[in-house]
Amino acid sequence: MESRTQHVEALLQRLLANSPIYGFTLSTLEVVSVTRGVATTRLRLTERHVNSMGGLHGAVSATIVDLTTGLAIASWDGRQTTGASVDMHLSYLSSARVGDVLRIETTAERVGGTLAFVTVRMVKEGDGDKGDEVVTLAQHTKYVKGTEPAVVQR
Repeated sequence: MESRTQHVEALLQRLLANSPIYGFTLSTLEVVSVTRGVATTRLRLTERHVNSMGGLHGAVSATIVDLTTGLAIASWDGRQTTGASVDMHLSYLSSARVGDVLRIETTAERVGGTLAFVTVRMVKEGDGDKGDEVVTLAQHTKYVKGTEPAVVQR
């Protein structure tokens, strides 16, 4: 039986391969750690991630939320599919630029029989004297009925 981390990494590769928007935008997303209901990933920003003013594009932030919340849901119980978006809310607290590294901390707060509730913190990693800075906070609700795994991971 594969580990939670292996399961999430395999799901990430499948999503990147099967979704043109994920593949184009998030092909360099790395899995940092996985525990039950929590997936932490990392992304170094490139030109394809920023808007015309050089800051992290809001649509890219939403795409990150959409993808990483699925990873957290999959880490909850090993499911292969992670549902459809019902509601997504993002708050933009600061910006990030090309070369910055985002650490994306995604937590499935609850995965029920019908809905999953997931929170996301995107943090620009600091270097030297600069500490980490929260860039985006998000909440994502997904409809997950019918996505339950055949075998539950413990």
